[in-house]
Amino acid sequence: MATGRRDTVALAMLTGWDADELQNFTLQDGTTYSAVVAGINAALAGLNAEFASDWYARLYSLTDQPDLEYRVGASNGFERHTEYSRPDAKRAETEGHMLPLAAWDRMLGWTWDYLRDARMPQIEADIADGIKDARDKRRQRILRRLLKQGDDSGASLQLGSGGYSPGFATTAGNTSVDFDPPDYGGTSFANTHEHYVAIAGNAFTNAVFTDAKNEVREHGHEPPYEFIIGPSDEAVVKALSDFTPVAESLVAYGATQDVAKFSGASDGVNSYPIGTINDFLVRVVAGIPQYYGFGWKSYGRLSQRNPIKIRLRKGVGAFSVVAMTDPNAGAGINPLQNLMLFMEFGVGVAERTNGTPRYVGSASWADGTAT
Repeated sequence: MATGRRDTVALAMLTGWDADELQNFTLQDGTTYSAVVAGINAALAGLNAEFASDWYARLYSLTDQPDLEYRVGASNGFERHTEYSRPDAKRAETEGHMLPLAAWDRMLGWTWDYLRDARMPQIEADIADGIKDARDKRRQRILRRLLKQGDDSGASLQLGSGGYSPGFATTAGNTSVDFDPPDYGGTSFANTHEHYVAIAGNAFTNAVFTDAKNEVREHGHEPPYEFIIGPSDEAVVKALSDFTPVAESLVAYGATQDVAKFSGASDGVNSYPIGTINDFLVRVVAGIPQYYGFGWKSYGRLSQRNPIKIRLRKGVGAFSVVAMTDPNAGAGINPLQNLMLFMEFGVGVAERTNGTPRYVGSASWADGTAT
């Protein structure tokens, strides 16, 4: 049995399927199997379009390569020109790491007997549940990497026996890939430079956002910035004195009310912007635990300068979920019986200076667990 990815076009009529014969197979309510396939195609097309256009794409870029290499440390600078000698040749120091890749699947779980008696609303509920699970998997894996200080490693993530996928700038004791951020603006950095900042107090403050801005800006990432928090911290952030709320569509504002220059409408599933503070657009994102946040400079959707890199299978150019027949299943009588959803991706850090995770629940860092 061949393995690998199919696109959604292949699902519409797999090799060996006969369109006329499929019309003869129906659910209990008379819905044909071809109509079920069309429904799955439409749901996946909508999901994949969402993946390409929602705000998460402002966090990452895409690649099908397993490795990254980047400049580190001090530069050598210019030297005084003289008439009689040539300047010394100089080169940059580089470091590198790998990007993980893992496959995820979800069986729709329709037995032959079930399909004989099923009704279309039940099938639609199963499809919707699968779409929801795909959204959750992407969100959880991205948020997990943002809030994890240590490295990913291991053959199960296609990193081999000695490869590592580290997080953002952190002191050498927390990573196997030591990182001296490149000099910038007359400032030099050591491999003890730390972007995972823990602050006691159990509350976000104005100073948290001021410090986060300075942390990103000192590496050459200029404002505006973006910051994500969880729903449990929304009220606290909105109450800060430096916070400016979004313009709510149902409120008529007077001449004395300042509002942020963007809409408060949802810009993704279970996420929405709430306002600005210290050059950060603040967005509430479901799944981020209380007391955690993450700030970064977005260079636009899928920009190579964004902090996160999504690794896809070689030759795949879009982050997507596909439907396919389970490759481990035998030849079934029912063409929908072994249908499954499949996605393959890995989340790694691309720009180790462009991101600062925050934890305000303790003076010591602890990784956040995304839900």
